[in-house]
Amino acid sequence: MIKRSKKGFAIAIIALLFIAYFKLAYIQSPDVENFPVPREANLVKTTVGEDHITEKYKWFIASETGSIPPWYEVTIWLWGWRKGETMGANQVYKKGSKEVDLSTFDNEFYLSK
Repeated sequence: MIKRSKKGFAIAIIALLFIAYFKLAYIQSPDVENFPVPREANLVKTTVGEDHITEKYKWFIASETGSIPPWYEVTIWLWGWRKGETMGANQVYKKGSKEVDLSTFDNEFYLSK
């Protein structure tokens, strides 16, 4: 009986840690449709045009060939964004009528709407 409660407690703690990670390790993009951005990514530049906004982030994990890590993809999915078209290093994500383009390069990525 005690073993069962310890196992349940351990599972609950692990679940809470995962939830905390996916909620606390990411913030909302300030200008691009509240898209999730890793806290350790640094916003370098925001460009505003007539019909678009682009944010450039420095992030040591981003890669042009490997794109973004799987845990970031899971976070994007948990925040309600779904994958759209992929073209090379560009990935489109959609959430309702909103659409965001995520472009990855070595050690940086861009968010555009």
